[in-house]
Amino acid sequence: MKTAVSGIVSVLLLGPFGSPGGQTTAGAPEGAELAGRVSLTMKSGSVPGEGTVVWLPDVRPQDPGQEPRLVSKDKRFQPHVLGVEAGTQVTFPNLDKVYHNVFSLSAPNAFDLGLYRGGAARSVTLKTPGLVRIYCNIHPDMAAYVMVLDGSAFAVAGPDGSFHIGGIPPGRHLVKVWNEKGGDQQATLDFAAGKIREYPLALDASAYRLISHKNKHGQDYPPVRDEDRY
Repeated sequence: MKTAVSGIVSVLLLGPFGSPGGQTTAGAPEGAELAGRVSLTMKSGSVPGEGTVVWLPDVRPQDPGQEPRLVSKDKRFQPHVLGVEAGTQVTFPNLDKVYHNVFSLSAPNAFDLGLYRGGAARSVTLKTPGLVRIYCNIHPDMAAYVMVLDGSAFAVAGPDGSFHIGGIPPGRHLVKVWNEKGGDQQATLDFAAGKIREYPLALDASAYRLISHKNKHGQDYPPVRDEDRY
């Protein structure tokens, strides 16, 4: 079974920007490194690009770390964005006393974990590369994203927008970027052995609009009336 580091138990590495990066799956001391900080340009100004996924499609991950977890707590998913390798089993613990029903309609990785609560956990294996949108069938404000990658070294930017990927073979590599609000971006960068390639990113998120999603039946969410249970 393949595994990857989750945002909850991420390996924090200090990059050239002087602050911890986010989730990372490649960290060997040899080779080149990629480090940077993502910012989002919103209508209200610039904010850190936390949760941005940065990956190199032709570079294999070196340190998969622990099995990833996407936790339901305080009626929120934690972390909001997770990156995993294709074929990874992701565990979904519910730490709330109320019921949650975690599901996704993102084919071919669609799943429905049903109702559970109070520390129970259920798992699903995400086999196909692509973006998986995760929701709760009871609480419409609960949303998360899992980027499933096909054997790519990657990082998920931390709260300050910083990221770090190590163990990159010298040479020219394609770097891809995804952010919920800032969209997709890619660039081809040159990497030198033993050197840090700085890659600051400014993504335009000024056109982002939050769109309400449907429940697992394709219908609008009904009002929640029994707070003791749900």
